[in-house]
Amino acid sequence: MDAGSGDRMALGMLAQYRMTTTEQMHRVIAPSVRIEQTWRRLARLRAEGLVDRITLPQAGRTRVWFPTSYGVQLACEWPELRGRRPSRTVSDPTAVRLKASHTLTVTETALVLALFSRSCREVTSSSL
Repeated sequence: MDAGSGDRMALGMLAQYRMTTTEQMHRVIAPSVRIEQTWRRLARLRAEGLVDRITLPQAGRTRVWFPTSYGVQLACEWPELRGRRPSRTVSDPTAVRLKASHTLTVTETALVLALFSRSCREVTSSSL
């Protein structure tokens, strides 16, 4: 994992939110680059055993990414996540598939709020 890049942000996001789609992850960690770069980042984390994915056939083959137990363990050791209770790990692909609809809706709601908050801070700081 490249700790100086968005790898850390991607894994931290998954550790907090349990699962995201590629598109959701892309909107948070790298909206200014092509989505293929986000996909490659997630594929690299998967090759390192930190995240895994399932594909939802009924949703246009949407990829859903989730942290492995090892990924959650590693992320929870970082200072910015220390002291937070990690989300319950759903590292079994079948369990992820069964919980995906609800969890992705919750993730989407949280991301909309986070991105709105970020945009408000940018507007406030640029107007000073």
